[in-house]
Amino acid sequence: MGVPISQAWTVATYVLKQKLMRRSRYPLVLMLEPLMRCNLACAGCGKIQYPAHVLKSQLTPEQCFQAVEECGTPMVAIPGGEPLLHPQMPEIVAGLVARKKYVYMCTNALLLAKNLHLFKPSKYLSFSVHVDGQREHHDFAVCREGGYDIAMEGVRAAVAAGFRVTTNTTLFDGADPNSVRLHFDEMMEAGVESMMVSPGYTYDKAPDQKHFLGRARSKKLFRSILSNRKKSWRFNASPIFMEFLMGKKDLTCTPWGMPTYSIFGWQKPCYLLQDGYADSFDELMESVKWSEYGTESGNPKCANCMVHSGYEASGVNYTFGSFKGLFQTVKAMLFDRYEDREATEMLAGWKKTSNEVPMVFVPLAQRAEATKGEAAHAAAPAAAVAPDQMETAAGTVHEHLEGWTPELTTEAAVREAMEKAFDYRGDVTITRKDGSTVAGYLYDRQYGAAFKDCFVRIIPTGKQTKDVIPYAEIGAIAFTGKDTAAGKTFENWVKRYWEKKAAGEKNIQIEPECLDE
Repeated sequence: MGVPISQAWTVATYVLKQKLMRRSRYPLVLMLEPLMRCNLACAGCGKIQYPAHVLKSQLTPEQCFQAVEECGTPMVAIPGGEPLLHPQMPEIVAGLVARKKYVYMCTNALLLAKNLHLFKPSKYLSFSVHVDGQREHHDFAVCREGGYDIAMEGVRAAVAAGFRVTTNTTLFDGADPNSVRLHFDEMMEAGVESMMVSPGYTYDKAPDQKHFLGRARSKKLFRSILSNRKKSWRFNASPIFMEFLMGKKDLTCTPWGMPTYSIFGWQKPCYLLQDGYADSFDELMESVKWSEYGTESGNPKCANCMVHSGYEASGVNYTFGSFKGLFQTVKAMLFDRYEDREATEMLAGWKKTSNEVPMVFVPLAQRAEATKGEAAHAAAPAAAVAPDQMETAAGTVHEHLEGWTPELTTEAAVREAMEKAFDYRGDVTITRKDGSTVAGYLYDRQYGAAFKDCFVRIIPTGKQTKDVIPYAEIGAIAFTGKDTAAGKTFENWVKRYWEKKAAGEKNIQIEPECLDE
């Protein structure tokens, strides 16, 4: 079993209580983001691209505890950014443990070994270490040589100190299922309690926009990985979610299942999408038009998503939604080998493009040469394709807005400019019609029934306040700050990597955003 019986019982009784109260929408895990800054700049991550003054901001312990009380979930995950960069993280974790919340503190483990003495082992605390595969795969995914060895040093130190330790692995197009299975062996040998695995989300701010998995290829990949399982493997996920990844079960997204609270507020609608923010958990649940999200909604931002933050809660809901669901879950737990001859053949015939690094990290020219003879599924389709038939997910071509000053001559022009400013990962300068100005990060825009009811919210540079500016008061806007999500392409990183490698450099990495102003 991937989790302690006490935790499984707590979650089961919580879900059954929601069912008895006939609540159709309820949260399962609070995603608590106390800060956005990180000490890595991973290729597939779109969570940390913000101006320096935003990256310096962080939640207080009191704000974290208030969010937990509002939400009421039995479990709390603390992603980031890198939580160990928060100077009060031990206090935050201790407060959550005291409230008997099952806490998964996510970490890349670069700072774990030297900070272990600040935490106490508890059945309520688990370090969820981000390990994206075997050494070469992980180091390329996090864009830092030597990252794997440091992370595993932290894993082994935490296990030896008596802490619960789990791992979290994110896979992208080009992942080698044979290597992933060996990675599972290595994690079990290291003594981790259980593992989580999921396809990466198509973050439009991530440096790498070319290697997101489509649903069809995700199912093929996970069928290869998760079929014919070894008895030693333990997973920290519902059996139904695992079957969903393998293409054996259809689930619909549960975006409210893992609500997110950060320095901006309660994120709409889920952990992955940023469509605005609410000031309270109740406002989040009541204001979001949930039918507009999920694969079945037709929302293109949701088309390829199979991430656990959207579907793990769906798997749990399926289990407790009927006797059939409960029976199928128990069956999946007892008979979890999933013997599959075709999956074995898929593993044996899986095509690699390099013996040194994963396919996802091979320059495009080499990749094209290596994949000759394969079906042209990686090319953009000529016509619309159903999500479950898509092999790869298209990335985002970023619009260059830095330095732009749009003309705000009509209400429509103001609306368009504010929408672009909301999506922009740099500071802007707004000039009100009275001549006053405010420069900072525009993190939210809210629509009203009429133009006069619309407003933006901005964090002024150098301040901790949040200013509200109605659309009707805006006279001008200029995109004055650096776009932190532009210019850091994964192709450039690969090119620089090989150049530095040839020059004999060691510990090569993409540097995170500099916080010096």
